[in-house]
Amino acid sequence: MGSLAEMALEHARRRISGKPAKAPTSKAPKISTPSPDAKPRSLEVVVTGPINHFMFLEGRSWAVDMVTSLRASPVAVVIERLAGAAVDRPGSYAAGIQSVIKELQEADVTDHRDARNMTHQASNCSDN
Repeated sequence: MGSLAEMALEHARRRISGKPAKAPTSKAPKISTPSPDAKPRSLEVVVTGPINHFMFLEGRSWAVDMVTSLRASPVAVVIERLAGAAVDRPGSYAAGIQSVIKELQEADVTDHRDARNMTHQASNCSDN
């Protein structure tokens, strides 16, 4: 008999005899909630060691896939997720992620500037 079948049979015999069920040997992982005093994580990606071009491209590819999957989220949230994912990664991989973060930050700044200019241009058009 398979081990799963043996465990089910043992459980059924205990239940029929009125004995309490055997306590599980494994425990669920404890999920920690951030405390109100917790400092916000740094969005800075630390790159150490020499850069391996292949790993750089792999990290960049993964980061681009992540940005694609989070495209409905605000840019700040996407950057925070990418920075968090770069922690404890090899330096080359983290550098690839960092390159995507840098591009997102530059695009976000440009979008804000362009939006302000468009608003300014629209207000000038209404004056005419």
